[in-house]
Amino acid sequence: MADMGAVYGAVGAVGGALIGAGAAVLGPLLVQRGSSREQKEAEARRRAGEEVERIIQIRSTGRAWQDTLERTVQDLEAGRPVDIERFDETISSLEREAASAAYAAAVDGVWVGLGPAEEGYSPGLVLELLAAGTGQVRATILRLGGGDVGSDERREICTELAHAVTSARAARAQLNARLVKRIERILGQSIRRL
Repeated sequence: MADMGAVYGAVGAVGGALIGAGAAVLGPLLVQRGSSREQKEAEARRRAGEEVERIIQIRSTGRAWQDTLERTVQDLEAGRPVDIERFDETISSLEREAASAAYAAAVDGVWVGLGPAEEGYSPGLVLELLAAGTGQVRATILRLGGGDVGSDERREICTELAHAVTSARAARAQLNARLVKRIERILGQSIRRL
């Protein structure tokens, strides 16, 4: 009987050693697995945040370009002189920013460049219309800068410009609606208007 007690004691000691060794090995592995999961979740949140930032950059650069065109048309309608060199500098900067934002968003599978229409809509249409409106506004600045245009002709020219800029605004509204839906998918929730 005494020998059985020794066997039980030895089995208990060996079992305790195995449990201790298992805990020493498995404990850090479980902690590492949990840490790895947290790191993956943090990385996914970081990437989602970066994608949202790129989409916001597309929206804001398009808006700045649109606003510049609209203000310039308003100045022309009011008969104010528009400095062509300043206009060119501002527009060139906005065009570069818009192109950069569009290419950055392509990393996420969002293509805002020139391309074929999808369901009657082409995201490139926004850039095309902004570029076309820019060309028309620039040509008008040069034409009206000569001073050989009467007030009726000026009104007519500016009305045409306003229509061109309005077309770009409508295309931007379509693009913005799609971009907001994309942001909602990324964040997994609806965006409420304030």
